[in-house]
Amino acid sequence: MGATRTGQIAETTASSSAADRSKRPKNDPNDRYKWIALSNVTLGVLLATLDGSITLIAMPDIFRGIHLDPLVPATASTCCG
Repeated sequence: MGATRTGQIAETTASSSAADRSKRPKNDPNDRYKWIALSNVTLGVLLATLDGSITLIAMPDIFRGIHLDPLVPATASTCCG
C-alpha cells in the first residue's frame, strides 16, 4: 500500500511539473535572466577571491611602503588610538 501511494505521488508530481513546463514558452525570458544572474554571481565570487589572494600576497610590500611593522604592538596603538 505504501509503495503504491508513493508511486502515485511521484507520478502526480512529475505530471504537474511537466504540465507547468509545457505552459511556458520555449524561450522564456525568465530562464535567460536566471542564467545571467548565476553567471554574474559566479564571476563576482571569482573576482573577490582573486582580489583577496592578491592583497594577501602583497601585504609585506604594502607594510614596507607605509613604513609599518605589523609585528610591533606599539604600531597598532599609535595608528588607531
